[in-house]
Amino acid sequence: MPATNSGKVRIIGGQWKRTNIPVLNADGLRPTGDRQRETLFNWLSFLLGDFEGRSALDMFGGSGALSFEFLSRGGSRAVLCEMNRRAAQFIKQTAEKLDAEGLTIIVGNSLTDPRVSELSPYDLAFIDPPFAADLQLKALKRCVPMLASDGLIYVESPQEISDEILTSLSLTAARRLKAGASRMLLAQKTENPS
Repeated sequence: MPATNSGKVRIIGGQWKRTNIPVLNADGLRPTGDRQRETLFNWLSFLLGDFEGRSALDMFGGSGALSFEFLSRGGSRAVLCEMNRRAAQFIKQTAEKLDAEGLTIIVGNSLTDPRVSELSPYDLAFIDPPFAADLQLKALKRCVPMLASDGLIYVESPQEISDEILTSLSLTAARRLKAGASRMLLAQKTENPS
């Protein structure tokens, strides 16, 4: 069965501003909306300044919107993981159209694929899995060791992740927001007190 395009999202900033990204019609694929992405990248710009020379890990690529937005705004390197081969093909086609040389696509499970850690460290990680899969905490645990010492992690989930959980993972909440059915969290890696 061929991949079908169920819609599109738009890159909202940087060199590819206003470029549409096709979105595969697939179960669980729920791209981060324009307003949420704009909020996230405003947060990141405030905390990081610019994205030049920075790397990102997109653990659940989906449409690729977060990685493309990061690269569009000057990010140097994005590693995107996607298990759905058809979704990965859509992302690859978009990358070719944009000549997104800084994008590495891994077709595999970001929670277990060794290539993900081999390409670390990352300055930033995006964790936005299908909500029904409830993978946010597993992804956080996998991701923290791969972050740079002052790295940031964005998590989108249906429920809030507590400060206690973040502290246990050597993270602290930098920003939080409820947006519709989603909870947005931007957490920063902290020094381990032990």
